[in-house]
This record gives sequence, structure tokens and C-alpha cells, in this order.
Amino acid sequence: MDYAALLFDPAYGIYGVDGVLTLADTAGTQVPLTVIDKTAGLPIGPNVEIGTVVPGAMLRFSDLADKGVDRDALDEATIAFNGNTWRIASHFPKPVPTGEGNGEIVLVLERFDG
Repeated sequence: MDYAALLFDPAYGIYGVDGVLTLADTAGTQVPLTVIDKTAGLPIGPNVEIGTVVPGAMLRFSDLADKGVDRDALDEATIAFNGNTWRIASHFPKPVPTGEGNGEIVLVLERFDG
């Protein structure tokens, strides 16, 4: 099953917004990406029914890989979209049955005022 064509292409085409990832490297590398805004609340924790709701965003693992960015580069990076800038507090994969590289990355965000 081609998750990119059947699931992610339509979802990111409808709900995706332009974002700019700024890496925490010394050059301040900026990478344009398409993200899905989940800043209204993203349930996290072992039981989402009673989990914590935090601002977040979703991005496609393949989009990150296509730009030559390793997932570890998300540590301490910032991301700007919809007129706000956020610090990436943590991130974790949301794989599909065909593997992590074909799925998404969940970004847990904190407001960035810097």
C-alpha cells in the first residue's frame, strides 16, 4: 500500500501549511517544509483519553529526508508557520505499517519568544 499517495498526499494537500524549520546548527540552516498545524492541542501520553494536551505539528518523514535533514537535527530547532514561531521541545515517529520512513514525525512544541 502506498501511504504517501493514498493518505499523506491528500491530507498534506488539504491541511498542510508552509513552514520554515530553522536548525540549531551554527549556520542557522533554514528548511522549507509542509506541516499540519496541531497547535490547538495534540494529545500525548500513554493513554490519550487522559493524556496531556500540548501544542504540536506533524510533518512527513519523507519531506524531511528529501531536504537532507536527519531527524536528530530537530532537537532544539525552531519551526515557523501560520505567523508563529515554535521551539521543538521533542519529537517522535508515527510510523505506518510499511515503516517509519514512510510515516510522519510528531513535533511537540513550545512557544518561542527569542
